[in-house]
Amino acid sequence: MKDYLNNKFIETFHETPEGFLSCGGRFEVLGNHTDHNHGLCIAATCSLAIYGAYKKRDDKIISIMSEGYPLFNIKINDLRKKNREIGRSSALLRGIAYYLSSLGYQYGGITIYLKSMIPSGAGVSSSAAFELIIAQMYNIIFNEGKIPLIDLCKASQFAEREYYGKMCGLLDQIGVAYGGLTCIDFADINNPKIESLKPEFNGYHFVIVNSGGDHSSLSHLYAAIPQDMFKVANYFNKKFLREISKDELLQNKEKIILKCGSKAYQRALHFFEENERVIKAKTAIKENDIPSLINLINESRISSTEYLENMCVDNIKEGSPLEACELIMLASHNKAGVKINGGGFAGSVIALIPDDELDNVTNVAGEKYGKNNVHVVSVRNEQPSVIK
Repeated sequence: MKDYLNNKFIETFHETPEGFLSCGGRFEVLGNHTDHNHGLCIAATCSLAIYGAYKKRDDKIISIMSEGYPLFNIKINDLRKKNREIGRSSALLRGIAYYLSSLGYQYGGITIYLKSMIPSGAGVSSSAAFELIIAQMYNIIFNEGKIPLIDLCKASQFAEREYYGKMCGLLDQIGVAYGGLTCIDFADINNPKIESLKPEFNGYHFVIVNSGGDHSSLSHLYAAIPQDMFKVANYFNKKFLREISKDELLQNKEKIILKCGSKAYQRALHFFEENERVIKAKTAIKENDIPSLINLINESRISSTEYLENMCVDNIKEGSPLEACELIMLASHNKAGVKINGGGFAGSVIALIPDDELDNVTNVAGEKYGKNNVHVVSVRNEQPSVIK
């Protein structure tokens, strides 16, 4: 990959790059829709990655070529938000620089060539991988690599939320940045506790299946899940569900349903039970008890189906994550653990599959959704790192 990037950089910019970086995507093992209410999650950095070559510039211009897209240039001498950039990659470049500058870090112009091996619709947060590889370039080129990873994550999340205009929790950025498998506790959102787990998935593989579906019109469905959880927290005069207990929720069930609605209550119940699953899964991973982890993943899927209701849209199963999950369970003879990967409603699912069922699952899913939508992935242990 390094030789490829070097050649493409020279071909595009007619000069030689001075460095090379890679950054994996992420997938969610457990903790679906918990981070926005300061809950618990287990995320994995993914072997599907984005790769980049770069060279420092003497001006305040970022010239970036992302393979498959037109080359573009932006001036970052003015770091204020530009409304015309909302929804564009340039907003991320400017927003990251603004956040890092606000912490006293340096930034400047860079010439960049990127190649992403993260397929569209895989649900491994290509946006966070893009953000972190850019943030790491600012870090290495202008700050001697001294910026803490958590600040790079916060800068990336800030840029996506405030400049790009897409709501996101910090799970995506942490999952991308820290490498390996991490258990994240968002009780203190400004200083989340991040614990590295070192599992041995001998005899098992993760598979991501993209069931298809257009996400562009589903933002209101994604937003409704945290909003429903906030409603229940507000019933107790709190802002986030993490500030109340599961017992308080259960003891006030009828009143909450009357005040907030049954769906809000169910989604709040999912939050608490998903946090419990994360705690159990952390123990299972430490003990290399993969069958127990698989059971917990399946419990999460059932909760997403019955409580979150984010497995399909308008009860249409065809082409939905719900259909993909059922297909994988059938193809694996009910030996797999499979759940939604990301916000839900459309897109991808993540499955942990015993090796003796792997070929059957990938063949069946490939026939249904196309081989290009089935990805056998592994956990990438590296943080956003220099390609040597």
